Formats: sequence, structure tokens, C-alpha cells
Amino acid sequence: MTAALAVFGWLDLLASVVLAGGFLSAALITPPSPVGRRVARAATLVLGVVLIVEFALIVLRMSVLGTRNGVELLSDVLAMRWGKLWVIRVLGLAVLVAALGARHPRSRVWSGVAAVWLMARSFQGHAGAHGVMPALMDWLHLVAVAAWLGSLAQYAGLSDNLSARTAVRLRRVATTAVALVVPTGVYATFVYVPDIEQLFRSAYGRTLLAKIGFAAVLIGLGAANHFRHVPALIGGEKAAAGRLHRTAALEVAVGAVILLLSALLGVLPMPHVMTTTG
Repeated sequence: MTAALAVFGWLDLLASVVLAGGFLSAALITPPSPVGRRVARAATLVLGVVLIVEFALIVLRMSVLGTRNGVELLSDVLAMRWGKLWVIRVLGLAVLVAALGARHPRSRVWSGVAAVWLMARSFQGHAGAHGVMPALMDWLHLVAVAAWLGSLAQYAGLSDNLSARTAVRLRRVATTAVALVVPTGVYATFVYVPDIEQLFRSAYGRTLLAKIGFAAVLIGLGAANHFRHVPALIGGEKAAAGRLHRTAALEVAVGAVILLLSALLGVLPMPHVMTTTG
């Protein structure tokens, strides 16, 4: 059950970031390419399936733990904080699907809707269980990640013939995202792992360290874009566009691994919980 929740949690997180990030990219960088539009539609299909499976898994877990079944069990799940937020996420997904089908979508409006929609996911998980402030910080972290990785996913779908203007806008978004991701990530680390020893002694802490390591790699790749590839593209170097394109694709791959580790953190017991109950 835990493994299934982790896998589908990863697909949920990955598709949410790609979908919301696509809207943010359209507002902040450039309209989506045909490939980018297909990626966004694929993300909605994945989310539609994953949200149903996640609900079924929660119902199954509740049925094992309790005595209720049938309609009463479904009612209990929907009455939970998680269930209410699940309904909000489903309704929000339907709105975003409609936005993708609009002929002339107002990108800035829909990017705001997509960003707010991500809030429900932050309140659904560990962050929401800790209170409003941790959930809001997690949401800010998630929006920054979506803007960064979602834009990279759109950028990687473009051809190697990339304009310097688009690259500069992408660099600006990525730099802003890093400025938000790092402090909110540090905040979450201190909230969820109050004892530094648990970073090495607990499965949660070791997974978090692995995530931090991959995040450092991602930031390093972003730095290469920022200080080397984009300036070279602006300067007219012919090979710069290809290097930037390949680095963006690699960043997306590393980002997917980071999101997998994030999903795993979402199902692992937190260290302070282990200490309290142990």
C-alpha cells in the first residue's frame, strides 16, 4: 500500500507540476509549442487517472482500519480534510482542462488559477497536517518548482532553434524559482526534521538528504545555463542553443527524480513522529 501511494503520489506530483508549470510558462515566457500542448494534455489525462486511483487507495486503507463499508465509507473519506481537498483538486483540474481547450486563453488569468489550484495539494499532505504556515510555505515551494520545471519541460519541447529572448525569460524564471525554492526548502527541513541526527538515522532523513543532493545537481545545471549557455546564445554562438536545449532536457530528468523523492517523503513517517511514538 505504501509503495503504491508513493508511485501514484509521484505521478500526481509530476503531472501537477507539468500542467501548472505549462500555464505559468505561457504567462511568463512564451506561448506553448505544439509539443508543449500535447505534454499538458497528457498531464491532465495522467492526473485524471491518478486522482481516482489515489482516492480508491485511501478508501481501501480506511476499509482495512475501520468497520464501515460502501456508501458510509465513501462519505467518511469525502468528509475528511484530505477528501474535501481531493474534490477541490478534481474540480480545479476540470477547469484547467477547459482552459487548455479554449481558443484564446488569457494566460495570466489561467496561470493564477493553476497556481492557486496547487495549494490544495500542499494542504493535502504532511505540510497541511502541520498547520497553515507550513502548508503555505510548501505551496510557495511547489509553485516555484512548477514554474521552473514546467517551463523547462515546455522549453525542452521546442526545437534547437531557440530565440535569445525566450532563453532570457526562462533564465529569469529559473533564477526567481531558485530564490524561492531554497529558503522554503530549508524551512521545511527544520519543520519536519527538528533533530539533525534524524537526517542520518531515519529513512525520512536519508531520503531528504538524497533529495537535497539531486537539488544541488539541478541548481548546478541551472547555473550552467545562467552563466554560460544563455550568455553564449545572446552572443550569437551557434552551438549554444543546442547545449541549452540538452541541458534543459537533463534538468527535467533530474527534476523528475527529485519529485519521486518528494513523493516518497510524503508517505514515510516523519522523524519527530517516530520519536514521539517510539
